[in-house]
Amino acid sequence: LSTSFSPRHFGGKFLLRIEDTDAERHDEEAAKAIIKGMEWLGVKHDGDIVRQSQNKVRHCAVAADMLKNGKAFKCYCSKDELEAMRAEAEKNKVPFRYPGICCAPGFVAPVGIEPVVRIRTDQEGSTGWDDQVQGRIDFPNKDVDDFIILRADGSPTYLLAVVVDDHDMDISHVIRGSDHISNTPRQLQIYKACSWAPPDFGHIPLIHGPDGQKLSKRHGATGVEQYEALGYLPEAMRNYLSRLSWAHGNDEIFSTEQAVEWFTLDGCSKSASCFDYDKLKDLNAHYIKESDNARLRDLAIRLYPELAPFATQLDLAVEMLKPRAKTMGEYKEASTFIWYPRPIEMEEKAAKNVQSDQQKQTMKDVIELLNAYTGEWTAAAIEPLLVKMTEDKGIKLGQLAQPLRASLTGSNASPGIYEVMWVLGKADCIARLEDALAGKNSVKAAAIKEEKAAPKEDKKQKKGTAPAAAAADQPDFTKLEIKVGILTKTWHHPESEKLWCEEIDVGEENPRQVCSGLRAFYSEEQFQPGRKVLVVTNLKPAKMAGFESAGMVLCAANAEHTKVELLDVPDGAKVGERVWIE
Repeated sequence: LSTSFSPRHFGGKFLLRIEDTDAERHDEEAAKAIIKGMEWLGVKHDGDIVRQSQNKVRHCAVAADMLKNGKAFKCYCSKDELEAMRAEAEKNKVPFRYPGICCAPGFVAPVGIEPVVRIRTDQEGSTGWDDQVQGRIDFPNKDVDDFIILRADGSPTYLLAVVVDDHDMDISHVIRGSDHISNTPRQLQIYKACSWAPPDFGHIPLIHGPDGQKLSKRHGATGVEQYEALGYLPEAMRNYLSRLSWAHGNDEIFSTEQAVEWFTLDGCSKSASCFDYDKLKDLNAHYIKESDNARLRDLAIRLYPELAPFATQLDLAVEMLKPRAKTMGEYKEASTFIWYPRPIEMEEKAAKNVQSDQQKQTMKDVIELLNAYTGEWTAAAIEPLLVKMTEDKGIKLGQLAQPLRASLTGSNASPGIYEVMWVLGKADCIARLEDALAGKNSVKAAAIKEEKAAPKEDKKQKKGTAPAAAAADQPDFTKLEIKVGILTKTWHHPESEKLWCEEIDVGEENPRQVCSGLRAFYSEEQFQPGRKVLVVTNLKPAKMAGFESAGMVLCAANAEHTKVELLDVPDGAKVGERVWIE
């Protein structure tokens, strides 16, 4: 990504070359995976793909010129001889450097042995460069061996081929991983031997896993194609990977166009970054929410072809599913109520909501109501229909919603029940209710939670016996993070007459969804969008009648709880500003 951003920023070109000179080690399937991965990631190269192996004649010609000019020599030492030399160097605890046996005065080349070609490197001084990321780097020449540039079979080595190709392709900047730093002094020796000006080098730190070790298969998915299969969006991957080793101030979420506009190597870190899967998921959730609806449906079907017959329902449900998914796998899971074959499987807790006589009667009443209903089938039309039924039957909304949700989705948690009914359609709603009444649903046992070992009394504090330490910028009188928020949307909780549902802007990237028990105390006129409130933002999300609340609106109440009032926002306080209450 860094290699593609930099030339785009400066109006240059980003070239792709497959370095396949080593026929024995080259894996064409791996090369195809790289090309396919770059296409998925949206990293486009300029011009045709260059195959290094097609330039073999040119590489050999450069090696021949180096031999002619005394910059290289033929080496006839066998593999066994070289291994013995290395063992002796290791025994003496000194770096191995080819001793120059085959280029010594008076050496006579043996007959019948195909030689390799070695470069004649400098023995004194040092070789260095001003790295565009790491700063000045110097290597003592005594540590740079007379390395091989042509193998005995006449094929060029990577070190020679890459220098020749970079020169012939007019490469101005080489931006690569820091694991190539040790190759750079060797390549610079070839540039010097050929009297060519070298490009600028910049070495980006490698990515580490959560354990601080170089990212590898043991940390999970490492190939780009694996992240596609796991349900990550390419724009999320581009954003996250860009941010791993490069920064533009405090910007965390940005487009590729912004990255190109802002990118300079000065913003790259010198130290390794740690791959954080949780942060990647959070970023992916953002891009799922921002994604075009039709694209999201097509992507879900491409990843999970079994969803194809439900394309229409997925289109209807997309705005319900987006907030519930951090990956496309979670998107599919959130849509289970759409595609799971009848009779649907019920969670153990949900199954308890279709067992009592009252619950069964409610389900029968809904079936009768729906069979007779001939009006418009929308969430907006379904809501008053069912609300009126609860009023006629003298039951609460919760007594209706619980068996309805369990019958239709198999769960106690789902999108709004009216929206679920709209997506499923009238016929399927009736059929699922009839399945539940007939006891046709299988029940999925709840997962057994692993019990934690009891803490040792002499080492760990018992819960509740001591207050948590306050943050450094927080007075001792409060451990709550309280921010100023502004209501951006309010609506009645579909299953409770006591609850308001709110979207509240607290200065974060997205508004928070919060549920408050204020419906009995504040009318719609009093609780409209635009009103400022105080919100506790560091509480764990909690479900209130099936609605996940990510915070709490602060209020004051009398002892009898017959009067509840919102706390006043301090004069002049801005949205997102943190406040303290004594």
